Amino acid sequence: MKKSTKLVAVVIAIMLVAVALIACTAAPEASGSAAASESAAPAASEGGQASASAEGGAAKTDVVIGKVPITLKHDVHGNDAKWAKIYADEKYGATYEVIDPDNDLNKEIAAVETFISKGVDGIILHPVTEDGVDEIINEVRDADINIMTYNVKAKGEKVPFLGIDEAEVASQMGADMAKQWIELYPDKPVQVGLVSWTDIAFCFDNRSGPFLEGVKTVVDYLPTEDRGFKNSAGETLTGATYWEHAGGDLEKATKVTSDAITKYPDVNVVYGDNVSNGLGALAAYEAAGRGKAVDGVPQTEIIASTDASDGELNKIADPTSSLKYCLGMQPQTFAYAQVDMIMKLINGEMDNDVYVEEMVPDTYFNYYKDSVQSMQDWYNTQYMPENKLDLVGTFGDNKVA
Repeated sequence: MKKSTKLVAVVIAIMLVAVALIACTAAPEASGSAAASESAAPAASEGGQASASAEGGAAKTDVVIGKVPITLKHDVHGNDAKWAKIYADEKYGATYEVIDPDNDLNKEIAAVETFISKGVDGIILHPVTEDGVDEIINEVRDADINIMTYNVKAKGEKVPFLGIDEAEVASQMGADMAKQWIELYPDKPVQVGLVSWTDIAFCFDNRSGPFLEGVKTVVDYLPTEDRGFKNSAGETLTGATYWEHAGGDLEKATKVTSDAITKYPDVNVVYGDNVSNGLGALAAYEAAGRGKAVDGVPQTEIIASTDASDGELNKIADPTSSLKYCLGMQPQTFAYAQVDMIMKLINGEMDNDVYVEEMVPDTYFNYYKDSVQSMQDWYNTQYMPENKLDLVGTFGDNKVA
């Protein structure tokens, strides 16, 4: 039984007692009854949340939401947490607390245990990996606390899941990059390099796998070597000349890409599947004297990244950098969707024991189709920068003649 169900039972019991007391007293005058009705306090909602105030904001409640992200170091997750705290308070009058495990599974489990001990009403869990969180999810449910997973599914437990619809835009990005390279260099066959998170099926399903499929819609000669990489459907993923594991670590991404450049110098379409993997790959190419563009035309390779942080967008807009594509993770949009789902669980509008999968949209940016003004406006809305990003005036027109 979830907390909202318990609350309903308590409210019903109180109502029954009140009815019994009223039946034993004399009825008031009609005018007095009307006055009492008009001055009554706002009724509680189904989940125990007070109704909104006359100004339209949410009345304060005692609802507490606990969030365990994968890390707060990445701009998208850090700003996600900031937006969620504001939104939970303004829309639901709820308290939103965050504990950062910093990409460490043991710390993540400890963070969930802390929220259990505090008796929060709901937990939003962003698993570090699909494996390893099943047991702690069971502990949350045994404690009669609502829980959902976000972005990365838990492998064994079918609790409600909120995902990001990245696969379609990742595939489109792969196709667009291949087409752009062929248009610029028709005599240089496409070769793909991936700097990835190879221990998370989510990345195979939504980023690197669809990216490769997008490239394959343009060319039919990519390698077919089986490296043992499969998506969650069991399908073998092939096509990359190199596929390096960096695990979202900037320093590691730079190192493994540096090694790959030495072994595979002819790779010309490169994708890092998160901000650190993408910027790390770019840093390695720059250190090797590559990663350059002239008036927006990449000289030796086109590079793509994921997240669309300010660092990435500055590189995309820079006509001298070969990073020209990026998936745009949307922290404000994602934060609102997470809070809405956990509140549905807390309010009894969704069943925590029934698997539900909802998706929130993603986007991607392409130097050759998006203006720097549009990228700047998007960032200043979705992220929460202390200083507004100003790409226009620094890089000017981003279109290639």
